Amino acid sequence: MNIKAKTVHFTDGKKGTFAVSPEYISEKKLIRWVLDKEFYKYVGDKYKMNRHTRKRNKLYSFKHPLLDKEVILKVSNINNQYSFQRRLNLLLSTFFSDYNFRAFKGAILLKDIGVDCANPILYWTESGFLYKKISYYMYEKILADHSLFSFSENLSNNNSHSNAVYKKLAEKTVNIIKQIHNAGFRQGDPHPGNFLISSPTENFDSVGVEEINNIKMYIIDLDKFSVSKPVGKKLKRFFDLRCMRRCTLGPFDQVDMLKIYLQDEYSYCWKFILRFWMRGGFNPVKWFKKPKKGR
Repeated sequence: MNIKAKTVHFTDGKKGTFAVSPEYISEKKLIRWVLDKEFYKYVGDKYKMNRHTRKRNKLYSFKHPLLDKEVILKVSNINNQYSFQRRLNLLLSTFFSDYNFRAFKGAILLKDIGVDCANPILYWTESGFLYKKISYYMYEKILADHSLFSFSENLSNNNSHSNAVYKKLAEKTVNIIKQIHNAGFRQGDPHPGNFLISSPTENFDSVGVEEINNIKMYIIDLDKFSVSKPVGKKLKRFFDLRCMRRCTLGPFDQVDMLKIYLQDEYSYCWKFILRFWMRGGFNPVKWFKKPKKGR
């Protein structure tokens, strides 16, 4: 599927880029809503979300006046919240690939292969001096009760849960990652905070294997989404395993999750490769830092 952003002109004369999800391609009024910059009405403290995100991002939640749906608008702007050196580094790193566009494109491709994620609507940018100064990504709000992290934390607070419950939840998580990898894509960082869960019950005392089977899981935060390059099977797996470097769940650490991922193909060699990615991969600066844990 060829997904590209096209150059557009806003009604105030400024240039930018624009892309619309295939599901909304016929919504002409929605496109005009962007070009007329009607979205400015929703970029303010009234609609701002307090969810943790990178300093360059702000999230706004509102009911869209044309779609009659709850949406989230992500606004990204690299400005004076960073030092000059860090700002320059971020501008260079995003010059050829805006991560909001990666998330938009990734959501379209994942939904096409049957992976549940945020339903993408629009992506656009406003051009600034020498570069795309601000980028926007709008998607449908997921009505979920928990992140995978908070769900597993609630489970751990109840001592009655057996290892079988965590095992089933881990298998469900790993199967989503494998589905993405088998289709030739990578989410980039599927840690427990990057899954949302719609649970059939809020009574964690009664959660068992059957309840885990019935929960719906959504993968989010596709800023690091990428398409796998055509390489050999083992080399592809070498790079795929980078996604597992922060993939933990309750009592299961990264190696435990790797064993579920690889099944009979698990070996010390693949464990060593996972450790390589956990220590920083090809970035020697990270070799001397404490590895990040899933959250």
